[in-house]
Amino acid sequence: MANSVAAVVTSRSQYARVKTALQALNDDDRIEFYLIVSGGALVHRFGDISDIMKEAGLEIDKKIHTLLEAGEPVAQAKTTGMGLVEYATAFKEFDPDVMLTSGDRHETMASTLAASYLNIPVVHLEGGEITGSIDDKVRHATTKMADYHLVSTDRSKEIVRLLGEPANRIYRTGCPSIELAEQILQEGRDEYDPQTEYGGVGHTVDVSQDYIVIQYHPLPTEYESNYDKTQELIKAYEQLDVQAFWFWPNMDAGTDQVSKAMREYREQQDPDGVRFFISLDPHDYLTLVKNAVCMVGNSSVGIRECSYFGIPTVNIGERQQSRERGPNVLDVACDAEEIANGIETQLQQGSYPQSTIYGNGDAGQKITDTVAELNPELKPPMTPDLLGYHGE
Repeated sequence: MANSVAAVVTSRSQYARVKTALQALNDDDRIEFYLIVSGGALVHRFGDISDIMKEAGLEIDKKIHTLLEAGEPVAQAKTTGMGLVEYATAFKEFDPDVMLTSGDRHETMASTLAASYLNIPVVHLEGGEITGSIDDKVRHATTKMADYHLVSTDRSKEIVRLLGEPANRIYRTGCPSIELAEQILQEGRDEYDPQTEYGGVGHTVDVSQDYIVIQYHPLPTEYESNYDKTQELIKAYEQLDVQAFWFWPNMDAGTDQVSKAMREYREQQDPDGVRFFISLDPHDYLTLVKNAVCMVGNSSVGIRECSYFGIPTVNIGERQQSRERGPNVLDVACDAEEIANGIETQLQQGSYPQSTIYGNGDAGQKITDTVAELNPELKPPMTPDLLGYHGE
């Protein structure tokens, strides 16, 4: 049985994705749970989530500052290196039965590599997904280093198997953020205003009227063009007559270019009906999204959680181009006219039927039960047969 679990959280988006699983693991009497927080999750301008975690009943056992804030590709590589050094020290101290990590950020690979060299079995959440960006390399590399795979969708389960992983080490649990989405639906908060609690900057949005949520992140593989791409989104929004909550980007390479375009827009044009935020508690953020008339940008939230909510989404560019999606997603190029037309189309369309492609709202407990009942062992060496190679 897996008696002790160390989990690593490095960003606000990663925390939002796995919050319910972390809470379930933390509350389970079968498990001694260690929580390590690092990277952008400790930096204010990317949404320091320390206090938010404590309010959710999660005690942080170790904070590790690893993020090099240069906003360039080299910074991601160096942040990964610093994470590898520091995570190895933390894992040696805690000596967990398993290390749990999730997703596809560069820090994910660092924590996985550190645990692997310490012979700590790795449990990876959300493997097997394909987005079409640099994240795919990190995610699939993590899959090959991980010992157990807790995936969100049926397609992901098959992809992990096709990558050569033993079928008896792959579990289809669903995505824990869908559990959070289900909780929000059950609450029925049909009007939620974050402006009093969180502040933000810009004009006041009247939440009793229609609004959209905009979340646009940089593309590290197209590092030099992120400023221009953000300008296309701004030009598109200027053609619309709808309020917006607009969120600052994550810390990937190119973040400074996206932030610069947004800051110039806010300070120089002072757009009416737009409120800018760094981040919200995941519960509040998804409540805001659930009440929106459309999600716009290139965040996986528009594809994953919005599919469960049935919220129309305009997905911009190539960051999520190959991710599984429900009928709620309209893909457009990063071009002002296409974006504006896409938003208008989705506003006319209205809500979509609920999709359970990423689960039906019980992933947190499934993940906890699966981890607690493991007899954790490092996976056996790869064989040609496992890869489907049988020679001539």
